[in-house]
Amino acid sequence: MLDFADLRHRMVDNQIRTADVTHRSILAAIEDLPREVFVPEAMKAFAYSDKHLAVGHVGSTGETRYSLAPVLLARMVQAAEPSSGEKILHIACGTGYGSAIFAKLGAYVVALDEDAGIIAAAERALAQAGVAAVRTLAGTLFDGAASEGPFDVIFIEGAYEREPETLVTQLASGGRLIGVSGVGRAGQVMLQVKTRDALTGREALTGRAVFDASAPLLRSFAKKPEFVF
Repeated sequence: MLDFADLRHRMVDNQIRTADVTHRSILAAIEDLPREVFVPEAMKAFAYSDKHLAVGHVGSTGETRYSLAPVLLARMVQAAEPSSGEKILHIACGTGYGSAIFAKLGAYVVALDEDAGIIAAAERALAQAGVAAVRTLAGTLFDGAASEGPFDVIFIEGAYEREPETLVTQLASGGRLIGVSGVGRAGQVMLQVKTRDALTGREALTGRAVFDASAPLLRSFAKKPEFVF
């Protein structure tokens, strides 16, 4: 029988700490959360391996939803610099493991995914883990959740090819949007920050690449086919 508590401790010490994740609150949240609760029964043995794990399928499209590998997820959470009391929109929340991390950090989380079955699985996992500060929603990822915003952080758990322009409009001033831009070896974790000029009131968006990364492409953010005549 697997000792999940020991595996979780080893993951934090041997994988996440060594990947320059130094924020104590993030490390404590990951140490405290049972990732095995957030993955299907057949995947529980791999819950603490550093792999993207399939956690469900979007019924309308057949798209597989993944929980990002723990090291990548932890590094992205750290780069987003979440603070207690902030409102976070978690795009492609899957079964809610990333949402639970943000909630453990004191944030209020709106967790969005496209399939009612995935959302139901997230609700069960969050309840089992004792995480309450998460509101789950079913809807189109690209459209976000404007009625719930504005958001201090928008966290895209996956890769995008199309720029998430609609999501940017849902950021609060000073808000951060983070996700993996590009696929395969071209992928980079991008952090975009919305700022407001104190004199003119104009808003601007600045972005920078944080580190190279590879993540499953989210179909809602895939490039549209181009027709050449």
